[in-house]
Amino acid sequence: MARKRDSGWIWIAIAAIGAVVIVPGMALRISGTLGGPGYSLYDIPSLSMFPNVHVGDHVFALANVYRDQVPPRGQIVVFKYPPDGETDYIKRVVGLPGDRIQVRAGRLYINEQLVPREPVADADIGAVDSRLAFYREILPGGASHIIAETGDDAPLDNTEVFVVPDGHIFLLGDNRDHSSDSRISTGVGYVPLALLRDKPLFVFWSKDLKRIGEKIR
Repeated sequence: MARKRDSGWIWIAIAAIGAVVIVPGMALRISGTLGGPGYSLYDIPSLSMFPNVHVGDHVFALANVYRDQVPPRGQIVVFKYPPDGETDYIKRVVGLPGDRIQVRAGRLYINEQLVPREPVADADIGAVDSRLAFYREILPGGASHIIAETGDDAPLDNTEVFVVPDGHIFLLGDNRDHSSDSRISTGVGYVPLALLRDKPLFVFWSKDLKRIGEKIR
């Protein structure tokens, strides 16, 4: 479900007019402009993109950047949930049109090539679950980011081969064992380019004050 309201001048105090609340199954969106490109602010209440986006983060984004355009691999994007075309979701692009994507024993393969990952220390990540292990994953083309794993034998850690259709992309959550993403064909599945929307840029406010100003990578 999505509900849109007019933005007000109060948002100028937090750098832009507009807001979006993203939750696993519904969203509240308020958006606007500042005399130029559109902007949106996102309130994140879910752990699906942890450790790169935290619960309680409020994220500033450029609006409608990627609609009908292929984003770069590795970009975090906001898109409309394909089954209803209205609910806002946030995930990372890992598969482009024509790619073959598979997860085997928790490891990501793109076009039959294993995507490298290296363990990283979690001391500066702010782990919320002691069971999580953290890795730096390096996608084809060189984009890298940190992912979280509970283990390599979760229900979505062994998948079929997904062949990304023309005009679509394949997205994953960074918190791999706690994300509803393109691995679920009856849910997010392949996302049409027409449903892509915003490009998150940075955290403008967070209940963890140390995260204010953090870039979204």
